[in-house]
Formats: sequence, structure tokens, C-alpha cells
Amino acid sequence: MTTTPPPAAPFAQSVRILAGALMAGLVFIGVAMFFVLGTDDTPPLWLPVAQLVAGVVVHLLLESVGYRVQPLDPDLSDADAETAARARWQSSMVLRFALSEAIAIASLVAAFVVEGGILAYAVGAVVSLVLMVVHVWPWARPVGKVADALEASGRRSHLREEFGVPAPGPIQQF
Repeated sequence: MTTTPPPAAPFAQSVRILAGALMAGLVFIGVAMFFVLGTDDTPPLWLPVAQLVAGVVVHLLLESVGYRVQPLDPDLSDADAETAARARWQSSMVLRFALSEAIAIASLVAAFVVEGGILAYAVGAVVSLVLMVVHVWPWARPVGKVADALEASGRRSHLREEFGVPAPGPIQQF
């Protein structure tokens, strides 16, 4: 008896699943660390301040390098352009995720070194999750920024259509 494999998920759906799984990982780590670190200790005041400052620095870094992708070659066919756009979206998304997650990883280390309890990790994880919602989750802003970079040479990427994001223009319906 043979079974046919299930059809592949559409690109946008698989990207949303990946982004959601990556973001949920920080929450699961937090739940596990709750039982390891406990709630007895509170972190020193400088730690949450440093985490928030790191969040602002990472946000500015993501704005400057996180959306840099090579524009599509105008001579590509539609299929090749869509394939290249998908690959470049994924690589830039993983870069943005890695930079966003760095604060949560550093906070996890700090929770053990500084002995700040679960709050030392939780503040950094929340900062990372906010960065991920803004820069990693495929909503209109990140998709539009990557699509604009891909289409800089005049070749349409069809990335907005893939994610169901409206094209920029003077009039948009809400």
C-alpha cells in the first residue's frame, strides 16, 4: 500500500509557520527556565535598561542591514524571478531572526551569570519577540521593504502577491 505525500504548503503559509515556530521557541525556553531559575531573584536595574538599549540598537541595525537583498535581474523569467525572490526573502528573514534573537540568548546567559531569576530572561525575550513581530513576521512592512529592494532594478518579484500584501500606492483601502 502506498500513500501519496501531502501537497506542499504554499510559500507564504510555510514562512508563517516557520516564523511562528521560531518565535514560539523563545516562549517555550521561558517556560522551561521558569522552573530552573525560579522567581526569587530580581535582576539589577542596569540589566533591563541594557536589554532595552540593545533592542533599540538591534532595531537600528535591522533597519540598516536586515532588508538588504540583491535586486532581481530584469532578464529573469517570471518563474525564475519568483524563485529568486523567495530564496532572498528567506535568507533575509533568517538574518533578521538571528539578530533579533541575540538579545534573548544574551539574556538567558545573563539570567545565570547575574542571578536575576526568570525576569532577567523574560525582559530580553519580550524585547526579542517585539523585534521579531516588527521585522520577522511576514506582514506588510517587512514584505514591502524586501519587495522594494528586490524590485529596485525594475523586475517585479510578486512577493507582495505571494503574501497577500497590497501594493504601495496613493490610495489604499483598509
